[in-house]
Amino acid sequence: MGLRDLTRVTLIVPEHRLSDVIKELYSFEWFHVEEEDGELDEKISKAYDVLKKLSVELDALISSLNISVEKGIIDQLVKGYQIRKEKIEISEVEELIKKLESEAQPIIQEAKESLEKSKKLREELRQVEIMLSSLRLLKDFNIDPARLKMLKRFYGVFTVIEGRSIEEIKRSLPTSSIVDIPLEKNLTALLIVSLREDEERVDRVLRGFGIKPFTIPPDLPQNINEAYNLLVEKRRNIEEELERAEKNIVKIKDQLGGKIVAMREAIQVVGELLHNLGVKGRLKRFRIIHGYIPEDFVDRFRVEFGERYGVFFGGEESEEREAPTLLNNKGVVKSFENITSIQGVPRSDELDPTPYVAVFFSIFYGIMFADLGQGLVIALFGLFMYKRVAGNLKEWAKLLTLLGISSAIAGFILGEAFGFKVYFPFPKPEVIHLVEKHGEATRFDMNEVLKLIQFTLFLGATHLTIGYTLSFKKALKHREYVEAFTAKLPTITMYIFGILFAFCFFGAGGDLGGITSSENPVPYLGIPTKDLAPIVLGGALLSIFTLILGRPIIEAFVEKKREKFTPLIGEGLLELLENIIHFMSNTLSYVRLTVLLLVHTALLMLLNASWHLLGWSSLPILIIGNLGIMALEGLMVFIQALRLHLYEFFTKFYEGGGIPFKKIKPDTSYVEIMFKK
Repeated sequence: MGLRDLTRVTLIVPEHRLSDVIKELYSFEWFHVEEEDGELDEKISKAYDVLKKLSVELDALISSLNISVEKGIIDQLVKGYQIRKEKIEISEVEELIKKLESEAQPIIQEAKESLEKSKKLREELRQVEIMLSSLRLLKDFNIDPARLKMLKRFYGVFTVIEGRSIEEIKRSLPTSSIVDIPLEKNLTALLIVSLREDEERVDRVLRGFGIKPFTIPPDLPQNINEAYNLLVEKRRNIEEELERAEKNIVKIKDQLGGKIVAMREAIQVVGELLHNLGVKGRLKRFRIIHGYIPEDFVDRFRVEFGERYGVFFGGEESEEREAPTLLNNKGVVKSFENITSIQGVPRSDELDPTPYVAVFFSIFYGIMFADLGQGLVIALFGLFMYKRVAGNLKEWAKLLTLLGISSAIAGFILGEAFGFKVYFPFPKPEVIHLVEKHGEATRFDMNEVLKLIQFTLFLGATHLTIGYTLSFKKALKHREYVEAFTAKLPTITMYIFGILFAFCFFGAGGDLGGITSSENPVPYLGIPTKDLAPIVLGGALLSIFTLILGRPIIEAFVEKKREKFTPLIGEGLLELLENIIHFMSNTLSYVRLTVLLLVHTALLMLLNASWHLLGWSSLPILIIGNLGIMALEGLMVFIQALRLHLYEFFTKFYEGGGIPFKKIKPDTSYVEIMFKK
C-alpha cells in the first residue's frame, strides 16, 4: 500500500535510433516520460502535424455523426458495456502514421460527402416546402401575383417573410391593408394592399427589411397549378434521395463508428508519444530522454536497454521538476483512491492517505446509514453495476459494494432491516438500542443516543489525532524538525490532553474546582479523576508552553535571531487560539454521524407506520419509500462522509498536488497498438 518507489532514468539514444527506442519504450510500458520544453524535431513535427490534422477531422466527424465516445452510466447499466478493441499491429511508428492516415481519409471523405449531400438536400427540401406552402395559399385564395401588378388604383404585393418582422412592417405601413397568414417553420405569408400613389413607399419599406415580392422561379411553369404539381413531384424525389443519404450516414455510423473512435484514440496515443519524445536536444547526433520507472523494474530495464543505449539511473530532482506519483494500493483499498483523488493525487514526498480513508470512510458511512436490508440492497446493486460497467466506473462499483456491506454490518449490530426490528435465531451482542417502545408509541432512547454521540466523538477524536500525527510525520520527513517539535507535536499532545481533560471534567461531575480532588472514576478509563487530572493539566500546560515559546527560544538562543523573539511569541499565541477553535469545531463535526443515523431511523419509522396501519396493502409504499431513502439519503451520507475527510482530516496534513505516473503505453478503451518484434 501507499506510494510505489520510482527511479529516475536517463536514456542516451543515437538520433537515427529514435524510432526504435519509441517502439521499445512503448512495449516496456512502465515508463513515465519527463516532458521537455523546446521545439519538436523537424521530421517528427511533420508527422505530428499530420496526426493533429487527422485528429481535428475525426473529432468533427464524431460530432457530426453524433457518435457516442463514452457511454453514460445509465446506458451502461441498462445495456451493458462490451467493447471490442480494434487491434493494430505494425513494425514502426512511421508505418502506424501512414496506416492511420490511409484508413482514416477515405472514411472521412465518404462521411463528409454524405453529410454535405444530406445538408444540401435538407436545404433544398426546405425551399421547396416554402414554395409549396406559398403556392398552396395562392391556390386556396385564388390570388395571382402577376394580376396584382396590373391593378390601376391599388398596389398589391404578396410575399413570404419570417414571422418576427410582421409587427414592424405594419407599424411602418399604417395606411396599407396587410393580411398575414402563418405558414410553417416560423414563416408567414403577407398580402399588402395600398393605394397606387403609395407604391414607392411600400417598396422602400420592403427593401429596408430585405423583402422581395413573391415570384414563381423562372425554372418552373408560371402557371400556379402546373408549378405546384411539378414541385410536389420534385419534393418526393428530394425526400427519396435524402432518405438514401441519411441511410448511408447511419450505415457509416453503425459499421464504422467503432473504427472511427478507435482511430481517434490511436492518433491521440501516437501524437502524445511523438510530442513527449520528439523535442530537440542539445546534442546533434544523440537524443537524451529522461523518465521514471518503478524501482522493481530497474533490472528489467537495464537488461532491455542497457546493452544498446546509454542508461543512467538516479540523479537529483531540480526545483522545477517533481517526481510523479504511482499509487500502490491493492484489493478493496484501491477503490478508495477515487475518494483521495477528489483532493488530488499525493505528491511524491507525501503520504498516501488512501488506507486511512478506506477504514474511516467505511465506518462513517456504515454508522450514518446503518440498516441491514438497505445495506445489502446497495451492496447487490454495486455488484450488478460492477458486472455492467467499464473503466474507472468499476472501481466506483466496488466502492459502492463495500459501503453497502459496511451499512449492512452496522445494521446487523443495531438489529434493524428496512427500519424493522430483526430477531436473529442465534445469540448476537446487543450493542445499542436506539428505539424504545412505550405502549403503542415508538421513540428514541435518549440514553442510547447519548452513548452513540459519545462514541462518534471518540471516533472523531481518533480520526483527528491520526491526522495531526500524520502532519507531524510529514514535517519529520521533510526535515522540518523545528516545526515538527515546536508546533506539530505540541498540537497532538495538546489535543489528546484536552480530550482527557474533558473526561476528567465529566468524571468530577462538572465541578471544575474539584477536578483534582474527585474520587469519581474517569469515564471509559476507570482511573480516579484526582490521579489523572494533575497529569492531564501538566501535559496540557507543557504543550501550550512549547507551542508559544518553543520556536522563539530556538530562534533566539540556538540560531541567534533574537529580533524574532517577540513576533514569534505572537505567532505562537495565534496558533494556540486557532488550535483551540479547530479542536472544538472539528471534533463536534463528528456529531453529524449520530444526527444522520437518527434522521435515517426517523424516516424509516415514519415510512413503516404505513405497515402498521395498512398491512400488506402498504407494500408499494414501502418499496417506493425505501428506494427513495436509499437514493437520496445514501447520497447525502456519502457527501457527509466525504466532507469529514476533505475538511476535517485532509486539511491537517494533505495537499494533493502531485503528478500522476503516466505510462508511456496508456490504458486504452477502443484500440490496442502492437509493435512487431
